[in-house]
Amino acid sequence: MKTTAFLSAFLLIFLSFEKSTAKPLEIYFLDMVGGASTLIVTPMGESVLIDTGSRDPMHRDADRILHACNLAGLKQIDYLITTHFHSDHFGGLLEVTKRIPIKHFYDKGALPSKFEQMTEWYRQLYPLYKEATKDRTLPLLPGSDVPLKKDPEGKIPAVILHCLAAEKQIEGFDGTIDVEGVEMRDADETENAKSIVLLLTFGRFKFLAAADITWNVEHHLVHPKNRIGKVDLYQINHHGLDQSNNPLFLKAIDPTVGVALNGPRKGIQPNTFKALNGLSSVKAIYQIHYNVLYGDSGNVPSEFIANKNNPDKGEFIKVMVEPNAKNFTVAIGADGLKKSYSIQ
Repeated sequence: MKTTAFLSAFLLIFLSFEKSTAKPLEIYFLDMVGGASTLIVTPMGESVLIDTGSRDPMHRDADRILHACNLAGLKQIDYLITTHFHSDHFGGLLEVTKRIPIKHFYDKGALPSKFEQMTEWYRQLYPLYKEATKDRTLPLLPGSDVPLKKDPEGKIPAVILHCLAAEKQIEGFDGTIDVEGVEMRDADETENAKSIVLLLTFGRFKFLAAADITWNVEHHLVHPKNRIGKVDLYQINHHGLDQSNNPLFLKAIDPTVGVALNGPRKGIQPNTFKALNGLSSVKAIYQIHYNVLYGDSGNVPSEFIANKNNPDKGEFIKVMVEPNAKNFTVAIGADGLKKSYSIQ
């Protein structure tokens, strides 16, 4: 009996230790001052960097990306995804590649429209993109997954990073549907609408990162069929601008927490702010910056803003999800507000 009791106690201690040492899923929302860069670190130790912010001012965005990589203990980026070719999403890529190895590059597999290819920023930045990637990019197409490692023993849920849309092509949808009583807007032929849309799942936890997709693409992602479902974490589309964040879309994804990669004068705009706050599912909205254009009534409470007092601080917002957990944690930087939210 004593031996059995000892073995039972040892087994409980071992299982408790094993659970405590299992690594969480980590998501860093980085301050690109109105641009975008999101770092994902899986429990298997792999990393995905979604977008690289801007080139100018020199070093700022690359420094912030590398700082997050260092905090996460990364020696390389396994997968780098460029969601679309706008300067605030791919401008920092070349410098990042010079400072940390990158194994695999993904983009949407198509260039911008001829009009956007004529812009000064594109003519400056795309040659740098080609230099950085050395033509080793792979297209991330609707219906495909980033090939992330899985736990061979099956003890840790798989992290699945799935592409739902790119180049205005949506998985499982073909055509344009006009719905009576639902607002559709003029077709958006910019890179924004063509952004890569990513859905991450980790057990029951779901995270949506749809870059800068706009109103009509949002509509077709959730109507007549909701291809996303409810999500726990929502990287607020297009930095919180009103040309995105269709209320029909927001109601369909029904997020628990939203994070805006906004700037001091860019997003969250009033209609988006109102629509998000009107959702009963939303427990918190986080912002990278306080938007000076709208005052306190157009911003979340200060404790939910990463860079509220110093817009040059470069603080990030971090999300952690333990394997098989019922909650996820959102923290501002290393020492700021930390709160937990239930996984749907």
